[in-house]
Amino acid sequence: MWAECPTELDAPILVFGFESEDLLAISGMMIFAGLFLFESSVKVFLMTAAFAYLLRWLKKGRPPGALLHLLHRWDVLHLPGVLRVGKVAYSPVAGDVGAEAA
Repeated sequence: MWAECPTELDAPILVFGFESEDLLAISGMMIFAGLFLFESSVKVFLMTAAFAYLLRWLKKGRPPGALLHLLHRWDVLHLPGVLRVGKVAYSPVAGDVGAEAA
């Protein structure tokens, strides 16, 4: 008998369609909203649900780990083994500041 093999062996583990870092961001939003913004649990739940929907909409069609790479690009989180984001100056003369690349 042959056993069927899934087409993707290293697929990320998803919980309710969210990756682990997405769940961490959603739970952080729930804690932040509960502690600092609202006293009502209904408002906290609605804000967390809206944030989860926004996160799902922003990540639609993007590869796994897109949130981590976005945070790295904004220089909020530094990923190990990935070069830091920064401006690089290019000039044909040594020591000249030159024009900065965006």
